[in-house]
Amino acid sequence: MIINVERLPECKAILRIEVSDKDAKSERKVIVGLYASQAKIPGFRAGKTPSSIIEKRFKGGIENEFEERIVKQAVQQATENENLDIIRVTEVRDKNHNSDGTYTATIELVTAPEFSLPDYKGIDVKVPASAVTEEQLSEALDQIRERFAEYNDIGDRAVALQDFAVIDYKGSINGKTVGEVLPSAPATLAQNSGFWLKMADESFLPGFCEGLAGAKCGDTRDVSVTIPDDYPAEELRGHTIDYTVELKEIKEQILPDLNDEFAGKVEAGKSLEEIKGSLRAQMEQQREGHRREIITNQVLDTINSDLDFDLPQEIVMRETQSRVNDIVNSNSERGISEDEIMENQEKIIQTAGEQANMSVKTSFILEQIAEAEDIKVSREELLGRVAEIAARNNTPVKKLTKQLEKQNGFGRIYNGLRIQKTLDFLRESASITEVDPEDTKD
Repeated sequence: MIINVERLPECKAILRIEVSDKDAKSERKVIVGLYASQAKIPGFRAGKTPSSIIEKRFKGGIENEFEERIVKQAVQQATENENLDIIRVTEVRDKNHNSDGTYTATIELVTAPEFSLPDYKGIDVKVPASAVTEEQLSEALDQIRERFAEYNDIGDRAVALQDFAVIDYKGSINGKTVGEVLPSAPATLAQNSGFWLKMADESFLPGFCEGLAGAKCGDTRDVSVTIPDDYPAEELRGHTIDYTVELKEIKEQILPDLNDEFAGKVEAGKSLEEIKGSLRAQMEQQREGHRREIITNQVLDTINSDLDFDLPQEIVMRETQSRVNDIVNSNSERGISEDEIMENQEKIIQTAGEQANMSVKTSFILEQIAEAEDIKVSREELLGRVAEIAARNNTPVKKLTKQLEKQNGFGRIYNGLRIQKTLDFLRESASITEVDPEDTKD
């Protein structure tokens, strides 16, 4: 088989193939033989039907089988000899069974991107210290105390910092609803009713509580705040929101004393020291998970920033559509109208596209690192994950196994485990420096 390869942008390629008369005849002979061995033709014993009759009777099926086999052979040859990493065949066109007996066709392909990995071992990362300090433990205990707190009504004075205010509020940006301007903004940023707010900057947006301080029950205040530069959602930073706030009630919080009686309310039969020990262990486990996330993000950010390459747009578009659906569903659940969503569809698509590009790019990088490091998933690991999924969904393992076999689910689970092991490898090989938590906020 003669193959000419044309590499195209956006991870596409075209194979132009030509199968000689001799090879085409040989391939057809094999296929006709398979049909003959299974065909039941009246007047002939099984396997004894003349080839001419088989070819005439099953002409369409034979030609389809021939073309499928040729495409598979061409893809395999291109993979082995032309160094093409083929993801899938998108189209087979210009198929010609020529008068001289040769067969020609054009095969359109999606290929994996080609790039050289940068240094990915020993990447410098900064993480917060893992030890839980007494101050942090005390803060966590205070949060638990707040769950058992009592609240006294205050009606004879204005609201002050550290009080609890019960408020209704609604925000706007230049006269438009927050959802219209910022469709990805959380619902609580737009409006709320009967909202309990601790009068402290860390409870809401900076400046909101200060603007409300001094108001009395029944008062309505206009408060303008600007979303800070360190706000988690980058697309929301710098926007100024104008709020109309009605103060409904003022509450004073009374915390329980920190003693064994309080500990018994948290967990029956436990002392305060036992509660502290359990809480410290939980905090350390949470901090370790947070550290892993920080390490992962910093490592991937570094690798991504060092690489720029074309991506298969077919895959990017599929991922973009999935993320658009997620954003639209999220907005709908938050009460954003369909009209508002449609008005902001360009912004939604842009945001989803940026996220999809980064996700697809990262996936290819991790796959290539896994190949470079020969990272594999054992049968025991694969079956162990299947058992976990079955237990989580309360499904018998045998039933889940059959479902996975039908849906190629084992391949997805294998790839997921391989990516996890690759991320573990990158974290383990990173050069970690412990710093003050303030230095890792970005």
